Amino acid sequence: MQFFKRFWKGLNNELQKKHFGFEYNHVHLFYKSLWQKNEVSAYYLLYRWIWAILFLSIYIACTILQFCEGKFFIYMTNWGFGLATITMVYAAVQVTCWHYDVGNVRSLVQESGQKANTTCSLKVYWVLHNVSLLLALIISTVYWIFLNGRMNKPVRFPAISIITHGLNSICMLIDFIIVAFPLRLLHMVQTMLTAIIFFLFTLIYYLCHGTDEFGNPYVYPILDWNDPKRCLVTFIGIFIMIVCYWILLFGAHKLRQAFNRAFSVVWTPHAVGLI
Repeated sequence: MQFFKRFWKGLNNELQKKHFGFEYNHVHLFYKSLWQKNEVSAYYLLYRWIWAILFLSIYIACTILQFCEGKFFIYMTNWGFGLATITMVYAAVQVTCWHYDVGNVRSLVQESGQKANTTCSLKVYWVLHNVSLLLALIISTVYWIFLNGRMNKPVRFPAISIITHGLNSICMLIDFIIVAFPLRLLHMVQTMLTAIIFFLFTLIYYLCHGTDEFGNPYVYPILDWNDPKRCLVTFIGIFIMIVCYWILLFGAHKLRQAFNRAFSVVWTPHAVGLI
């Protein structure tokens, strides 16, 4: 019951105009795992670089195998995985700078305390993570429900398809659970803008007589501009999905915070005698 009270209180607080932006008092949380106790963690640093290398390796392999004279870059799947790759590499660099106090990053934040400002680099990271997380879920859902087996072309690399349409979401959700910085409800607009950009791209691509690698006059069958009504339905459906997923993620964010508070209490030395 207490969780739901905190959830609704947090929901009302999140809908304030100030949370549309990127100001946040606890800047150090962008460099840490939610589950680490100390200011730096070798385990978290290792995790960040494993994730970065994994995503980068997969993306490079996908680009080489599926380049198809540049057609690789017309798909939202590859936009999403590319953004996720940038996010993971960016996060690894940020955490490395924090861990080794490169450029006095950690020292300056610790000296400033809650007066530390969210730097431009952290704002970029926040946006990248928000968009990558939600896009991964949207891409996986749309592919497995609406596109798998309905693309009018063979799946040339089944393993890669599973990785980019399934493993992407799993990895981003794991990262969502591990990172310490907050999820802002109003930040769903960032992914909405990304979706709008992609929809406009598919329209321009169609008007320029662009095709996929097999000559089909569309990027995805559900975005075939020969049938504008279908495209509009897809557009609305994606937006509804964005809202629903982001609200669920917000609830999950509050839940992980509750678990973290409980975990912190249980493992606090003063609380050991209460177990």
